[in-house]
Formats: sequence, structure tokens, C-alpha cells
Amino acid sequence: MARLEHDIAALTALLGPTQVISDPSQLIWYRLDGLRPSRGYRDRQRLGVTPRCVVRPRSTAEVQALVQWANAQQVALVPYGGGTGLMGGAMADGESVLIDFRDMARILAIRRDDRQAVVQSGVVLGTLEEALRAEGLTLGHDPWTLGIAMVGGAISTDGMGYRGGQYGSMGEQVLGLEVVLPQGEILRTRAVPKSSTGPDLTQLFIGAEGVFGIITEATLHVFPAPEARVLLAVAFPAFAQGLAAVQEMAAVGLRPALLELDEDYPAPMAGSRATVDEAHTTLYLGCEGFQELVAAQRARALAICLRHGGKDLGETTAREFWEERHRIAERFQQDRFRNLPRGILDSRPEASFDYIHVALPASLVLTYRERALALCRARDLTVTQCGIWTRPELFSMALHNPSGDREILADTIDALLTFVQDMGGSMEYCHGVGVRLAHLLPRELGVGVHLLRGLKRMLDPNSVLNPGKLALGPEVS
Repeated sequence: MARLEHDIAALTALLGPTQVISDPSQLIWYRLDGLRPSRGYRDRQRLGVTPRCVVRPRSTAEVQALVQWANAQQVALVPYGGGTGLMGGAMADGESVLIDFRDMARILAIRRDDRQAVVQSGVVLGTLEEALRAEGLTLGHDPWTLGIAMVGGAISTDGMGYRGGQYGSMGEQVLGLEVVLPQGEILRTRAVPKSSTGPDLTQLFIGAEGVFGIITEATLHVFPAPEARVLLAVAFPAFAQGLAAVQEMAAVGLRPALLELDEDYPAPMAGSRATVDEAHTTLYLGCEGFQELVAAQRARALAICLRHGGKDLGETTAREFWEERHRIAERFQQDRFRNLPRGILDSRPEASFDYIHVALPASLVLTYRERALALCRARDLTVTQCGIWTRPELFSMALHNPSGDREILADTIDALLTFVQDMGGSMEYCHGVGVRLAHLLPRELGVGVHLLRGLKRMLDPNSVLNPGKLALGPEVS
């Protein structure tokens, strides 16, 4: 207790009394990010741990001072943005100090002619989108977390949004970064779209979850606001036909902003009751940009879909889907506010739920899907949805175990992810690694994980930045 009081006093001297949170009634809101106990996560007992305290810096200089203090005191720092990450990347361990970036939320510049936005890492994505619209621009990155997630967190997980088919991932929009390195130096990379002066250091921090440095500022490539947008919903007799349509679009260079192929199972797919025939397959497309492009994309996309047995469901169905996708964040926040104060880690039995988002060659998607469905049937797990997101190589699946046995669910998820690794693919394309997938990262990266660990030791010898994430530093998972 004396050490904690000493540290809080030191942090208060660094940042001021309003920027340090130590009241237990406020700290409960930082117990979890989006990794929930109902997932197939084996170390459930490590979820929901309260950080020793929370700090809220207002500037890069204050983040620098925090990092220097953490090295001197051998205290770990955990960056925390909107708290929507689904892999435990912002999870504290009880001894660490959590950095809340909500007070680093300034939009520093919007350069319309350059199509650039310069922002602090705590800017909420939706706030930035609104500011850009006023200038005739758009962010392009449009995840379900738009109204909650922050720029720094989206870059640190290289998140993908609903319009990623046209605009790419968050990391692909980064031109330059300002980063506080683990021993307090400040690195600023040049905000240009192309440079051939050695390895691109900006890439070191994209998807790195704060283990190599804390992002404090970003220069992002933004886009002209679209003149037009159309939404399509097309039903297919089977998943294979929908996938064939998606692959043909890719083959001719057609990249809609929104592309989501959903195979939904209204009836349980468990054991002998499983039947693919009960699935409903729908492809949702969104084309946007200048008017002539949108008209051409719509016509070609619809013609391709009809050639593969698709049936146009009309714009109303497509718009309902679009609006529903953008209400998910509201439900997430409601769940957070309801559960965290009462203790989300109670022991009541409940069905466990999880999902995978894997990347593999498009030619192997059907083979992988069949193998994954067979495994779930054999283990009496219910598959609720299979799908393709933004491009034919990105496959997703949602499943739950009605028995609530998280070990069975965890074992199955691991088997599904190792399947895709063995097929030459990657176990995650959207949400990062955090603690949830850290145990499988060495298998995915091979000798590359030794390279990452060597970089970590060199840059962060005291392991003060987000230890345990990406399987680096002291174990958290």
C-alpha cells in the first residue's frame, strides 16, 4: 500500500491531480476491454483485473514523462483507447498503470488539398469522420466501433472496417506517426505515401499493440467524400455460389467498399442435426465514389451475382443491414455499463461464444470451410454464421457451445486456427493478437517471433510497454 501511495503521489506530481485515477469505484470501468469471459479463453481468471491506477496524459511530453518514470520505477504501462479491442490487448494485470488517452483527442490539422488528417491518438474515429465530412472528406475506416474506438488503438491493432474493400485497413491509411519509444525517446516518421530510404519504420508500430512504442500522434491519408453510394443485397442458393461471385468480382478488379458474404444458420448446427441446407446466404455490397464509377460498379456487380444464381433482394434489405451493423457499438456499451459494476466474472453457467477471422488463399476457402464445419459438428458446437469480409481471402466463422464448457470451445478455436496456419494462412485479419491469441503466435511467425523478441529486448529492456501482449515480455496469458 505504501508503494502504491508513493507511485500515485509521483504520478500526480507529473500530470496533476485531475489526471490520475485511483478511486476503486472509477477503476472498475477499466477492468476489461472487449475480451469477454464468455469467449473460449482459457485464462479466464486473469480477466477483469483492476489496474493499480489510471493516468490520463494530455500531451506527448506527458507520455514521455510517464515512460521515463515507468523505466525508473520498473512499472509496466498499458495503453488504453476506447476499450473495444476483442483480444485483451488493453488488459491490465493488477500491477500495471493503465494509460487512458481520452484527453489526447485533438484534431491538429485537416489538409484538404493533401487529403491528410493530423490527429492525436485519443481522437475517436466517429468524431474525426464528422470533422472530415465538413471538409468534403471521409476517413474511410468504418468499423463497428466507429463511435467509441480511438485512432491509436485502431492503428495498434490494424483494424478493418466495413468499407475496407475500397479503403483498406486502418494501418494502410497511416502516412506518418509520432511515437514515444520504451525508454522515452520520441520518434517522428515522415508523413509521405512513399519513401525508399531504408525499411519503413512506421510499419513497426502498426498492429504492434503498443509493445514497441506508444503512438501519440498520427498523420492519416483520408479520401474525398463519395459523390454517390448504393447498397445491394443479393441472396444465393448456397455459399459456394456467393463465393464464386465474389471471386469473379476480384478477378475483374471490382472492389466494392462494402463486401460481406454471410451464410447464416437459423437452425442449430450441432451433431447429427447439422445441415448446410438450412443456411441462408446473402451478399451485401456497397459501392461508393464518383457517380460514374458507382453506376458502373453496381451494374457489373449485379450482373456477376445474377450469373451465379443470385437474386436481388432490393435496397431496403441492404440498408437495414447497413444500419444494423452500425448499431452494434451501442449494444456493446450498454453491455459494458451493465456488467462491469456488478462483476462480469461471476460463475453462473452460460453458453460460451467465440469467432474466428482468418486469411488464406481464396482457392482454399471452401476446403477450409468444410473442414471447419466438420470439426464443429463432431464436437457438438453450434455454428451460427460463416462469411467472407471485404475480399475473398478473408473468412470468418461464429460459433458457440450450448454446454458453456469453455475448454471445449477453446480447444476447437485453437484447432480451427492451426488448420488455417497449416494451409499457409493467417489466424487473424482484423482484431490483433493481444493475450487471446498470443499462445499461437510463435506457431504462426516461426523464427520471426525470435526477431520480435529481440527487438523488444533492445527497445524495451525493462519490459515496461504492454508486457505479455504479442507473446512478448512477462506472460499475461
